[in-house]
Amino acid sequence: MIYLLCGLLIIHGIVCLVGAFSPVYPPVFFFYAFFPGPFIIKLIIVLLAGAAQLAYGVYLSLRQKRRIRWYWPAIATVVMAGLLLVFPAVQNPDLFTGLGWGNENRQSIPTKAMPPISLPITAEGAPDDVVPTADGPEYRANSEVGIENGLVPIESKEIVLAGNKYSPQVTYRDYIATKAGESGNNILRIDTGGQAINKLSLYTVAKPDEIAVTEGMRWQRIDEAAVVLTIEVLPDVKLGPYIFKIGVKINGTDCGAVPCTVNVIGNASEFPFLGNHGITTTRVEPEPGDNVTMSSALMVKLTLDDLTAKSDVIVIGKVVDIFPSRSGTEPLWSSYLQVFTDVIIETERYLYGEPQSAYIAVRVTGGRAGEIVMWVEDEPVFNLGEEALLFLTRVPQPNFSPEGIVPDDYYRVTGAMQGKLGYLDSQAVNLGGESFTVSEIEQKIGSIRHAEGGN
Repeated sequence: MIYLLCGLLIIHGIVCLVGAFSPVYPPVFFFYAFFPGPFIIKLIIVLLAGAAQLAYGVYLSLRQKRRIRWYWPAIATVVMAGLLLVFPAVQNPDLFTGLGWGNENRQSIPTKAMPPISLPITAEGAPDDVVPTADGPEYRANSEVGIENGLVPIESKEIVLAGNKYSPQVTYRDYIATKAGESGNNILRIDTGGQAINKLSLYTVAKPDEIAVTEGMRWQRIDEAAVVLTIEVLPDVKLGPYIFKIGVKINGTDCGAVPCTVNVIGNASEFPFLGNHGITTTRVEPEPGDNVTMSSALMVKLTLDDLTAKSDVIVIGKVVDIFPSRSGTEPLWSSYLQVFTDVIIETERYLYGEPQSAYIAVRVTGGRAGEIVMWVEDEPVFNLGEEALLFLTRVPQPNFSPEGIVPDDYYRVTGAMQGKLGYLDSQAVNLGGESFTVSEIEQKIGSIRHAEGGN
């Protein structure tokens, strides 16, 4: 009987060790699925459990014991009790706060009343000013009430804080650019999918001293809530990004935290797009099981004269940020759903066109938006950090433009991939297999534009 027990312990320990990295074994699978907290904690627990079983089975087998000593169950009880403490610690990180553990980087968010909002709402003021609507607070730029000319929409991000009994869906703003001494608003929308929110509290994790976060307006239904956070940058701080997290607790259960980056900027020419979205290329590589839409068509070959005549702007610039792909229709009334990826270009030199802004956005058709993957054969590919000479056509009356970019600075590449030219060593430009200097291209553009003016 003892040898059967040893064999079972050894086999089960090995299965747990292997299954920790590929959780197809049912006990490990259900443990990962229902145990809250980060994956690394779950992995450590499974590895420790598997190693303990394996070691104990080998020990019993080698010593050929007919009975189990009293101290082995005692040690196992102590170890299991210690591991079980991880569960409440992950479920409620404030459990050991009274002992001074785990709270050194956490701060509760103080409440501060927001200034009264006057109606009717107008387009005056900052785009991220907060206005009331029937469905809770909205950014001024995202509200359609009383706005005649429209403002650049404030981009929000959605994330599910899984691993707890509520698993709320949180919509929030993960990137805010503002100047020192100024502030911006971050609306956190929390949806529990039917579970009642009786008590909601927010906190910050690792918040820099240069950033002040206060809570203002609240809006709530049974299973939905929206909280307005005013994020203020103190005066005389160093320019650059400040990163922290905003945590969510529902009915006493800590559901986790979402990241927020506050980028302190100087004047408009220093407006930062520093690759903060972490995307390095617009190239889409479909994966097995993806729902892929492919688009291809005959492309008319364009000469330099054609590219110049058809372009609103010709610019040399560097790719400094690539936004996450999004799905939508263009124009707005179109019934054809597409995927778009927005690329931020820091302009180095304008060869033609107005206005001459420090940063522009280039829209590329294609990308991955949720479960939708769209691949367009003739679209240019942009990589973070690369330089290029671009022939650009302004997107007419866009229904969307990236945060920080005005509609006049929102473009698409003229002639698809033909309008993006290689640019190397600040001089060489490759066009149709031939290399030209920038001055030669500029002279050619000047002569073409001059001829057009003469006609």
